[in-house]
Amino acid sequence: MHKQKKKKSKQRVHEPLVQAGPTHLAGSPGMDEMDEAAGGTAGSKERENGADEATCNDANEARPPSPEPTSSKKRAAKKAFAAKVSQVLSLLSGVRISPFELVSLLLDGDYDMYRSYRTELYKDSNTRLSIMLDSIASSKAGKEKLKAWLRGSVATPVVGSIIHDEMDVLLSQHRLTGVAEIDPAYIKNRKTPTFADDAPFTMELLRSAAQTSRSAGKNTKKTPEIVCDAVMQQILYQRSNRCLGFGTEFGLYLWATGSAKTTIEAVHKCGLSVSYQSVLNSLEHLASHCTQLAIGVGSGLHAFCYDNINLSTSIHVEQRGLASTPGKVTSGTLGIIYKLPNATPKNMVLQPILDRMQDSNYPGLNFAEDLIPTEEQHDSICHQFRVHTINILLSRSQAFNKEDYDDETLKHRPRRPHPPGYKTEFFPIRVSTKEEASVHGNLMYHDEVYLTMLQRAAEELSNTAIPTVNDQHTNSCIRSGQVLRADDLNNYHRRLVFQPGMGPFHAALNLAWALLNIHRGTLSQKGSLTWWFAILEKTRLGQQKPDYHTLYATLIQILEGVVLCAWIELCKLNDTTLEEYAASKPTAEDLHAKAGILLTDYLTPMPLPYNSMPDSSDEECAAAPTAIKAPPPTVPPLTPDKIENNPSKDKAHQNLRLLVRDVLYLLELVTAVKDGDFGRIEDILPHLAMIYRGAGSNNYCTECLWMIQNLKYIWTPEFANIMRDIMIVNPSGIPGHGLATDINMEYTVRDVKDLIIAKGLQTTWDHVGDIAAAIAYLKEIKRKMAEILTLPHQSKGHSDVDVSHLIDRVVKKIQDEGLLAFKKNRRGNAKLSATPDLLQDGANKLKSSTLSTFNKKFKNFVAGQPESLEELENSPEADPLPPVKLTLADTEDV
Repeated sequence: MHKQKKKKSKQRVHEPLVQAGPTHLAGSPGMDEMDEAAGGTAGSKERENGADEATCNDANEARPPSPEPTSSKKRAAKKAFAAKVSQVLSLLSGVRISPFELVSLLLDGDYDMYRSYRTELYKDSNTRLSIMLDSIASSKAGKEKLKAWLRGSVATPVVGSIIHDEMDVLLSQHRLTGVAEIDPAYIKNRKTPTFADDAPFTMELLRSAAQTSRSAGKNTKKTPEIVCDAVMQQILYQRSNRCLGFGTEFGLYLWATGSAKTTIEAVHKCGLSVSYQSVLNSLEHLASHCTQLAIGVGSGLHAFCYDNINLSTSIHVEQRGLASTPGKVTSGTLGIIYKLPNATPKNMVLQPILDRMQDSNYPGLNFAEDLIPTEEQHDSICHQFRVHTINILLSRSQAFNKEDYDDETLKHRPRRPHPPGYKTEFFPIRVSTKEEASVHGNLMYHDEVYLTMLQRAAEELSNTAIPTVNDQHTNSCIRSGQVLRADDLNNYHRRLVFQPGMGPFHAALNLAWALLNIHRGTLSQKGSLTWWFAILEKTRLGQQKPDYHTLYATLIQILEGVVLCAWIELCKLNDTTLEEYAASKPTAEDLHAKAGILLTDYLTPMPLPYNSMPDSSDEECAAAPTAIKAPPPTVPPLTPDKIENNPSKDKAHQNLRLLVRDVLYLLELVTAVKDGDFGRIEDILPHLAMIYRGAGSNNYCTECLWMIQNLKYIWTPEFANIMRDIMIVNPSGIPGHGLATDINMEYTVRDVKDLIIAKGLQTTWDHVGDIAAAIAYLKEIKRKMAEILTLPHQSKGHSDVDVSHLIDRVVKKIQDEGLLAFKKNRRGNAKLSATPDLLQDGANKLKSSTLSTFNKKFKNFVAGQPESLEELENSPEADPLPPVKLTLADTEDV
């Protein structure tokens, strides 16, 4: 039985060859001709043996390879195989059968008896067919044949099925349930699609269509990847409207960059974006997700900052009577919640802070103990000032190459910087219609945020302190609210949970305006700011309320010109030039030594032989002796005890030195914020309080005193460190890009207003609330989309402009006028007005009565006893300075 079966299978293998000659084989001989040519039975046997050999060969291919023979055996095997092929071809030629006809017959699905051959050929492990096609494609004629076949009706569906399979895989990867899935986690974690890896065949077709063969080989600037990726996104969205991730983000990007509704609808028709209504829906969902994030952060340890936002309504609003017509400007309040990465529940407990504040033995601030820098602080301030003067030399003098001076001692000494890799997480919340411009508005806004938006209970809020960093007016309203609610039910309702901190940006802004008010002078006064503005052609600064950033940049240009000129003068004293000094390659120690001389001899005021009487117009000043001995200097650098020159004999020289010294404090404040180092700001807080008081900026003098008192006495050491760390933020996480917490609020307000229609608010407050809550992630979408599309960077922030010609102009003017040299009875000296020494005047006023007044008001504050009802609704003390014009033209100055 077994033998019979074996014989039968053999006959089934060679039978079709004996009967070969189907009509569909063109030019193949008939059966009788084949028998004749093959010699009857003998030919049949040969075919049978050939079939057995083919079966053996295919079986051998299926078996694992045998050990590799030696090279001589290899050559022998190849010769043997070639000889066999020649024999087979001779046989086929004898019966007039083409080898390719034989292959076609074996591959023909109508012949079931050859299925085993086809099965073996089509296995994944068998590369025979791929080798054959590769060999055909390697030939020019063969490639043309393949191309012609691919264009045919049989090949096109095959190619389509490949694309179909690849797109099905992508479909499962990019499918979303709806626009509600575009949440903060999706935006933050979404990776750029790798279509070239996930759909290589389709992407290769698109790349071939998108560029010529010449461009593919030579054009390195223009590549088709971005276009091909966009086409793939379009195809996915066309294939399924659930593949809407890219379309939704791109729609939000278009909306956030100001594109019109018709533009978004047109892009939607092209498959690149969802519809305009879907964009608005996704914005609403995104705002809800962001609000939930804020609620989550607000339920734990956090800081809370807020500021007012003013929105202009349309000028074409219908007049509906006084009661119902919307106002020209609508005001509200925007808040931001910050994570506190270093905070622990133990360090945030409120009761120890209240115990320290209510300590009856606390005597208040003392000038000698609290407002004179310690030796460590004094040394730090001197070091920072020396580094400023050295940096100006290295960056502004063409004789020096700043890259050659990378010594650590030439860098600012860190006091309390952010840790490496620090990045601030913050969460804007919905805009409220409650105005925070009054004490009552503040109280209402607190309740809306914590009791309604964040869904917190007043009792659970009462045990934990909440840091808040704002401008002076907001902090004043918070403290007034604490006095007003002194007898309320719990610490939240008494608003004692809020611990205010002074906003560094508004401190710098008010300092710049104070300096302008004091040093402005007149055009005829050499060394005054008005005189410098004319020289530098700063016509806009002649206005009553110039832009802060323009003013700051001009003050720094004047400072750099004076410092550079001082370096030149110092080199002249040693009979050398600045170029020769640079060629000598001075060490860091030598630079510091000369910078110290520079500060003492050129950049800080000359000591006065006596103190003049206090200003009689100052209501706080008590009667003082007509002449008192000058106290020990309280500001760096130390001045010589022996007074050789009377500054009143050369007012222009003294005024310039006073201006430079004051601007150095402004520069230190701003650069400390950029470096994310609040410790450097804390070092100069006492001096800032003196400058503010001397300039008449009483409110910010009070803010400085509050900060000094809270950091030293009221807050626990652990909570004081938490407050220090939240005063400056770094949303980008890039070193050297710190922002004052209050300016981050101003920028967020600006970003929200930028997304409002230019001609006025033409929508509901709910929509504005959605924008505010989602603003951080709308910016993230804009950033990521610009990265995907490789869009050019369009910075709205600071860009360095070459102002070297202005600084050279300052240097030349100082040299021409000899302003750095003391000239007794300088021409025109009698007509000049002496600029007050803000530090000295402020110190005198603080010692005479301001400090005692502050301590008295603090005791009344703790007791919940306001001076008057007016004090609750207005700032405690009106500034004699003109109001500040706040503009946000820069993102990096503060």
